Amino acid sequence: MEIDPVDVAQTYYQRCVTHLVDVMNNEQRNHPAAQQQAVEQYTEVDTPFYLHAGLSRDVFDYIELYILILAILCVAMTAPVFSGEYQSGADSILRCTKYGRLKLAVTRILVSCTISVVTFAVGITLHLLISNLAFGTDCLETSMQMLFSIINLPNMNLGQLQICLALVGLLSIVSCVCCTLFLSAKCKDALSVLLISITVILIPFFSYTALGVNWISAILPSAGIGMQNNFLYQLINFNYLHIGGMSVWTPYVILIFTTIEIPIFLFLAVGCYCKHQVK
Repeated sequence: MEIDPVDVAQTYYQRCVTHLVDVMNNEQRNHPAAQQQAVEQYTEVDTPFYLHAGLSRDVFDYIELYILILAILCVAMTAPVFSGEYQSGADSILRCTKYGRLKLAVTRILVSCTISVVTFAVGITLHLLISNLAFGTDCLETSMQMLFSIINLPNMNLGQLQICLALVGLLSIVSCVCCTLFLSAKCKDALSVLLISITVILIPFFSYTALGVNWISAILPSAGIGMQNNFLYQLINFNYLHIGGMSVWTPYVILIFTTIEIPIFLFLAVGCYCKHQVK
């Protein structure tokens, strides 16, 4: 079979759109809104695609695995913030001081969040620096579509994808830390807080593995963290959640709920600590 280079150059990207339409017709057969959204989003992707050999898909899987490890570490550091004081009895003394309730709660929350943010920032920066220096920075200009699938929806190169995963990972970890602070203010011992928090981190993974894309795997604080359910895999797949006739791409759902949950859990943590009764 002969291939005309001129014909390929003129029609290749149109054929990509046609392929995307076929894929969406197959995966979102009963949801025309999702089909239309995907095609409209793909038309905004910059062409022609750029390719420079270097980074592999495994590199991005390692980024997501590293984010999962950092999330567990940050949650473990946060678990005893309030519950540790309940357990030791020191909280009874601290509550008698001038700033022993609201201001103490706010200060502890700020310190915990700061430590988690710094830990994540240092860790992910070192990871990305080592990875990029090992493979070379030229390959960061490669279009995302050239590494994963030619019909991926995000308009990003690999460098932008790394930054996106890091920022969403930070947002997810802060949300998990805020959830842990709420549990720490609510529970009486640090071990219970740690076990519940780790369970919350793992629920989206097990839910996605057992049921496929669903609301449980997308709305919890750790929705963007994990293995098959992580934010990277949501970006490269065509998963949509549906409400009536409206369809929402799962990366948007993860970002919206993760952002909303941070102030909610912080407010609940402060409220639970201030209302805590020493027995």
